[in-house]
Amino acid sequence: MIFSRTHNTASSGKRGGLLSTLCLLLFTASGLLNAQTIESPTETAYPRELICCTEDEDGTLRLLIPVARYMDNCGRIVDLVGAVHLADEAYYRNLNRAFPGYDYVLYELVDGEDVPELSRLSKKIENGTATPEERRRFNQLVRENLSRGNSAFSQLLGQYYATMAEKLELSLQTECIDYSLNNMVYADMSTEELDRAMEERGETWMQLILASLMENGSGGSLFAFSAEALRREMIEFLAESDSRDVTMENSAIVISRNIRCMEVLDRVVRKASPDTRIAIFYGAMHLRDMHQRMLERGFTLQGVQWMTAIRS
Repeated sequence: MIFSRTHNTASSGKRGGLLSTLCLLLFTASGLLNAQTIESPTETAYPRELICCTEDEDGTLRLLIPVARYMDNCGRIVDLVGAVHLADEAYYRNLNRAFPGYDYVLYELVDGEDVPELSRLSKKIENGTATPEERRRFNQLVRENLSRGNSAFSQLLGQYYATMAEKLELSLQTECIDYSLNNMVYADMSTEELDRAMEERGETWMQLILASLMENGSGGSLFAFSAEALRREMIEFLAESDSRDVTMENSAIVISRNIRCMEVLDRVVRKASPDTRIAIFYGAMHLRDMHQRMLERGFTLQGVQWMTAIRS
């Protein structure tokens, strides 16, 4: 059964605002799924919660991420597939098995437009089948991506993800998802575009983090628990009904990127045949706003199913 837990003040204080804020960042920035990936019955309305928790009879906690299916009047299907930037490797394996069944997979990665080509070329280089021209192209793309440079916050966030993956004994989305598929379609913004969008809304990364810390409390240490205990802390926190970060969800890092993704979807739909299947693979915190944008485009929600992202 899907549930939301309520904790007393002492438990919430132990968790701390730093853990809560950084946990919520996991859901923003970075064919039909087969039956084995689905963990609960189909729902007919979009869920109030973006992420949920179940507890098995043996006490195992599972963090669940929604997969919402939509259809338009022509029969075109769009699945909103919630992403988590850190999760069990099995979660990413299930996605890798599912994505080839779509005609298009619209994916998020700030500055990630070259990722599919880089992934394909990297595979060829690794197995020794790359031509000299392909090797030159790979090196060119690497140089171009390095020269762009990421913001200091993006670099810090990448280091955080790597540290948390090691501490929680989880896998990284960017290392596990197969972006080399030919149906991958870039649907995100560059760092420069995102910075401009935040500036237009009067936002900075520091302001968002500080506001989120104020909403979720303060104190706590990321390294005060074992991997197992920290995973359970994270799952339980994210399952709380009051844990949604309104500041993040209404910020440019969600809204502006959703607008860009919907622009890409509109282009894809215009050229798509009636039997086209599309996946939008975006952080779970993006999905509530995307749901409304899908309805505005004349799509009808067909149902919501759930995937297990983390077990503990």
